[in-house]
Amino acid sequence: MSYADFRLDGLEESVPEPVQRIAWFVFEWIPLAILVGVWELMSGTVVPSVVLPSPFEVGAAVWELLVTGDVLPHLQISLYRVGVGLALSIVVGVLLGVGMARSQPVENVFEVFLALIYPIPKAALVPLAILWLGVGTETAILIVFLACLLPIVLNSYNAAQDVDQNLIWSAQMMGMPSWKIPLKVVIPATFPSILTGIRQAIPIAFIALVSAELIASNEGVGFEILRYGEVGAYTLMFAVLVIISAAAFFAVRGYEWAERRLIRWT
Repeated sequence: MSYADFRLDGLEESVPEPVQRIAWFVFEWIPLAILVGVWELMSGTVVPSVVLPSPFEVGAAVWELLVTGDVLPHLQISLYRVGVGLALSIVVGVLLGVGMARSQPVENVFEVFLALIYPIPKAALVPLAILWLGVGTETAILIVFLACLLPIVLNSYNAAQDVDQNLIWSAQMMGMPSWKIPLKVVIPATFPSILTGIRQAIPIAFIALVSAELIASNEGVGFEILRYGEVGAYTLMFAVLVIISAAAFFAVRGYEWAERRLIRWT
């Protein structure tokens, strides 16, 4: 749920829909407008404009990068890495979370592993990943996978523990084999919580991606941010930051749109 949705929850029944939409727009975009305004005031005053270009200069640079297509190959590579890493974390996270909730031996094996690895900043694992996989796509995918894993595991685990036992007993009475119950009963019952875990993992995936590409890549948006920063092209550096932020924003919004329809169908 977005900040605007949260603020408008109490208005749904008492305010006409057109007014709700205007209020949603205000709550959604006014904070961004304030941020841009503060950025504009600080550029050239508190912070030298060479180091902090104005938002208008950055906006022009974003347009230039998109029109010329210079950033598009790097953006495509980064989105591929996010997609693969997130997809792997969804598959492994759901199976692991449900398995831990339904099997004590599985929980005993993996609980300690997750508790030990999660507090470690994932960027700290990049040098180790480089030793294993080298510099490039595989390392970035691994870091995204590890960063996204726990939110999905926790949501799946907590939801699977709360599944109505009557559903499981009913499936057993109908002759369903025990190994099919997690797939046929538990996972469908935990579907809304699984979707929530994925929603939480999407922004984490982009954070982990940029961290990995800053250290262990020669392509992608993180590499472009580092490259422009090293040569002092700060306007282009901020432009790439804006582009990847916009990509993450639309990824979350697109997922929320799809999630509402999936929950409605299920």
